[in-house]
Amino acid sequence: MNRKSALVCVTAALTATLALSIIAQDYTTLPPEAGSTEKKIRASKTSLAAAIATAEKSAGGVAHSAAMKLDAEKPSVEVTIYGGGKQTRVSIDANTGKVASSAVVPRYPGDAVTGEPVTTKSGLQYYDIKVGKGASPKPTSACTVHYSGYLVDGTMFDSSVKRGQPATFPLNRVIPGWTEGVGSMKPGGKRKLIIPYASAYGEGGRPPVIPPKATLIFDVELISFKDE
Repeated sequence: MNRKSALVCVTAALTATLALSIIAQDYTTLPPEAGSTEKKIRASKTSLAAAIATAEKSAGGVAHSAAMKLDAEKPSVEVTIYGGGKQTRVSIDANTGKVASSAVVPRYPGDAVTGEPVTTKSGLQYYDIKVGKGASPKPTSACTVHYSGYLVDGTMFDSSVKRGQPATFPLNRVIPGWTEGVGSMKPGGKRKLIIPYASAYGEGGRPPVIPPKATLIFDVELISFKDE
C-alpha cells in the first residue's frame, strides 16, 4: 500500500467518523441555567469533595479532575485519579456515594504496553509487544501487515484489523516512521510505534484525517515480507 492509497483509506474512514460525530451532536439544547444547576448540585446526596475523597481512597492516588453528571439516568461523579504509576477513572454513584466502577486508563490507545520504549535517533519510539523470528525486511521489501493507527487522543483513523484485510506495501513508500519502525521487525512480531510528526506527515499533517504536527501511534503486526 503506497502513501496515496493509504491516505485515501484513512481519509474515508475518518470522514465517516467525523460525519457520525456531527450527526450525534445536540445543537438544540441550550446551556443550563446557573440557578437550576446550583440547585441540583446542592440537592445531590454526594458532594464533589466527598466523591473525590472516596475515589482517591479507592484508587490510591490523587485527583486530577472531576465532573458531576447529575442529569444522567444514574447520576454520578466521574473522577480521574493518578497514583501508583497509572491513571484510573473512577465513577462514584451520586445517590449512594459509593464507587460504581473503576478502570485503569492506558497511556496509549490500542494494545497495552509496559516499561520504557526504545527511542531511536529520529525520535521514533517503539515497544515490542511480541518479537518475531527470522530476518528483517529490506527497505525495498513488500511487507504484509495488520495495523491500527491512532491519534494521541485515542481516535482510531485507520485499521486493517477493523477491515479484516491485511495490507501489503513496499517499505520505502510509506511514511519514514513506518520505514524505520517496521524495518527492524521480524515476521510474527508485533510492535507499537510512536511516530513524531517529523517522521509522519510533517507540520502540515493531512487534514482532515491527520492534524498538523500530529504524533501518530500504530500497533503493527508484521505477517510476512517479500524481497523485490
